[in-house]
Amino acid sequence: KQWYQRRVAITAGLNDVIAEDKHLTMHYVIHNIGTEVANDVVVDDTAGFPAGEFEVVSGALSATFDSIPAGSNVSHAVVLKPLTSGMHNFVPAVIKYKNPSGDELVTFSSFLDNNPILSTTEYNRKHSPHLVDWLIFVGLCTPVLLIPFLMWHSS
Repeated sequence: KQWYQRRVAITAGLNDVIAEDKHLTMHYVIHNIGTEVANDVVVDDTAGFPAGEFEVVSGALSATFDSIPAGSNVSHAVVLKPLTSGMHNFVPAVIKYKNPSGDELVTFSSFLDNNPILSTTEYNRKHSPHLVDWLIFVGLCTPVLLIPFLMWHSS
């Protein structure tokens, strides 16, 4: 009947693409699927997002919940902005809590593994609408099509 054997803690990045200077939303959901209440629950993901590499835009990298009743869940979200590009190891968040007898227990959220953070230029190259490229293409195609048409039309 110990809660730490019956918990599910999920960390999910809600973005399809992670890029430098673009918002990254992390969502934490802690399910207590055990039969006992979990008290003084602390979710801490400060180790996974160092201050030199990420800026907190909204929310906090740690959250505290007074209790999570059996059979319920809580969630927490934080919006970050990556300050650097390259591979980043998204480590699990640390979750500390106390069982009804007062013992402090520690568990971890799901593991997101290594993920690339695209540089701003790489992100723009892959995800921009390329309007300038299309305008140049149309500008170069217009004389090739228009001159023969005008010659045919005037004869």
